[in-house]
Amino acid sequence: MPIKVMPDALASRVAAGEVVERPASVVKELIENSLDAGASRIDVELEGGGRNLIRVVDDGHGILSNELALAFERFATSKVDESSDLVAIPTLGFRGEALPSIAAVSDVTMVSRHVESESGSECNVAYGSEPQVLTAGAPVGTSVIVRQLFRNVPARLKFLSSPSAEAARVVTLIGQMALIRSDVKFRLTIDGVLRLNTPGDFDDASALASVHRVRDRSVLVNLHPDLDAAFNAGGAIAMPNLNFGRRSHITIAVNGRLVQSYRLVYAVERGYQGFLPDRRFPMALIKVNTPLEDVDVNVHPQKTEVRFRREGLVFSVIENAVGAALSTHAPVRRFSDTRLASSLTTSLEGAFAMRRNTDVTPTFDARPETPGKNGIDDTTEHFVPAQPDQDEENTHSVVHHPPDEESTSIDRSTTRHRDVLPQLRVLGQAQKTYIVAEDANGVFLIDQHAAHERVKFEEIRAKQAAKASESQLLLAPQIVELSPQRQIVFSEGSQWFKDAGWDIQPFGGGSLMVRAVPQILAERAVVDANGVEKALLRILDDVSQTDSENGRQDPMPWSERLLATMACHAAVRAGDTLAIESCEEIVRLLQECQHPQSCPHGRPTMLLLTGEALEREFGRRK
Repeated sequence: MPIKVMPDALASRVAAGEVVERPASVVKELIENSLDAGASRIDVELEGGGRNLIRVVDDGHGILSNELALAFERFATSKVDESSDLVAIPTLGFRGEALPSIAAVSDVTMVSRHVESESGSECNVAYGSEPQVLTAGAPVGTSVIVRQLFRNVPARLKFLSSPSAEAARVVTLIGQMALIRSDVKFRLTIDGVLRLNTPGDFDDASALASVHRVRDRSVLVNLHPDLDAAFNAGGAIAMPNLNFGRRSHITIAVNGRLVQSYRLVYAVERGYQGFLPDRRFPMALIKVNTPLEDVDVNVHPQKTEVRFRREGLVFSVIENAVGAALSTHAPVRRFSDTRLASSLTTSLEGAFAMRRNTDVTPTFDARPETPGKNGIDDTTEHFVPAQPDQDEENTHSVVHHPPDEESTSIDRSTTRHRDVLPQLRVLGQAQKTYIVAEDANGVFLIDQHAAHERVKFEEIRAKQAAKASESQLLLAPQIVELSPQRQIVFSEGSQWFKDAGWDIQPFGGGSLMVRAVPQILAERAVVDANGVEKALLRILDDVSQTDSENGRQDPMPWSERLLATMACHAAVRAGDTLAIESCEEIVRLLQECQHPQSCPHGRPTMLLLTGEALEREFGRRK
């Protein structure tokens, strides 16, 4: 075919494909226009998943009558001009493509009244036709109605999902926009049913509760950005007991713009490191503010991706903001009253039934749970309370974990858990696994292995940071055979082993010669051939763990996992009998830790049984 210029109508439909993929794309563009117009309230209505009708109404400053038709011309915009810096763009929309692209594939009616006008105007554009403008009565603001989307592009219509699926995308999108702009009241109606209604009260935590239907508002806390800093992060986050199996509850905005960034989502996960069990993800709204010239938003037709000049700094700001808030607000995990009552009742009924049947006093087996393989206590947490009325996706994992510190360009808040952790009085040891302590709040059960592991982890890390790691020479060098996978892992992290106090040399083939181990491992008698081999192989296996979802990294970095596994080997184990003095020493050292409420692998170190719960169980309180 010969080269020729496309007709305007065809060129408009082709260009529309870059901006308008589906009904959610239309809604996004119209909402961004409303926000740029200074709207404080935005109402959205959908019919047929957006195929039949999309209506977006705002109370912004409106459009002048003589500019209404011009708004539907390609590249017509009020947001940039010849003097504008196309990198430092403060508005959400700026290309001037949204309205003409939408009008090229639908029947659009816009009614608007400018804040300085006494009357409004109505403009209709059907599938790229010439705009028709009429005078109309209207309140200040703009109303846009989009009908029969993609009717003139059957191929595009064919690739849309079902009306319910398209509506679900719109719900998700508007929820994210409502989170980013908690100062704006959003209302969404789908086929006559109200699906979303946010307060618009400037409270990010309230917006988070409204959008994600969080019934217990107390699990949400606002982040308070340092407004004097050029780079800061605000928003709101959920406490770790509210977590999910996917990352779908993490929303990121940069300078008020919704963005998709795996790197920034990973920064949120790093902030939660140590708080959450493996492969559980938080609920978070992160609103990053940076100098406009540091962010390039003009890298994607739909403006969902951005490019940073100093991405590492933005990463640190997010990680530290999340970590500092959790370190301040995350409480000690409590027993669930429902589960407590159930377990007590079951245990007592079972004991009395046994006595009735045998007429003898039942014995209590106080033996600890069997330690994990290789002699390492790798059991999961005990006493997992039930969380009633939660579906599978919204299951509350009842762990509150503080994160581990990271060496980043910005220090986290100086607030430590030790500043708010109560001073505990040790009562003794239970089942050779738990240290029992109390304070005015109630009774604490402390997992002796997890608690000591946290103590040892911070001790090892402090020594490594001070370059004071100590080693213990073995009486005779030990040879350890490695699988090909373990060889790769060791080669990648050999320097980390050296910094931690290991003396390991290649010994030909797939073998290593271990000459010395860190002193902290020698204290636990991991110095014989069997102990050295088990410890080294376990560490190599642990540090090789990654989060395979979307090729994403594990939130615990290589060096941290190495130290955490060493701490696991150095700590006392479930089943070890401890004298009262040893229990008191572990509790004292735990209270001095920066993050005493979890072991470095994310399990809780302690559980609280409140005095109120005990009083209810014994009938002292209703």
